[in-house]
Amino acid sequence: MDLAEFIATMRERKELSFRDLEKRAHDLDHSYIWRLEKGDRVAPSDEVVARLGQALELDNRESEVFKLLAKSVAVETSLYQLMLERTDIPWEDFEDVATMSFRGERPNTKESWMKRIELIQQM
Repeated sequence: MDLAEFIATMRERKELSFRDLEKRAHDLDHSYIWRLEKGDRVAPSDEVVARLGQALELDNRESEVFKLLAKSVAVETSLYQLMLERTDIPWEDFEDVATMSFRGERPNTKESWMKRIELIQQM
């Protein structure tokens, strides 16, 4: 999951056009939103992230994921799913594993990501 895919997913979930989202985001230009969603623009400002998050009616965990993706961090699909499903796990643990460098093979299943999270929690 990257920033562009996240915005598209959340916009489509709410069945919003780019113009609808523009209005909900306090006149944030719809063409800028389109460029973000297509991946032509990256690293939006904190203000843009806040306005889009509010317009998309993101919950707390979705907002955290959005902020992370806005920092040009791509999140593997199974980790993204865990982030949304496991709200009992502190966000900081997810952020740590998402930004961690790996030697060799990067985890790609929920189980392998949970092992990494458990290692972090033991530290």
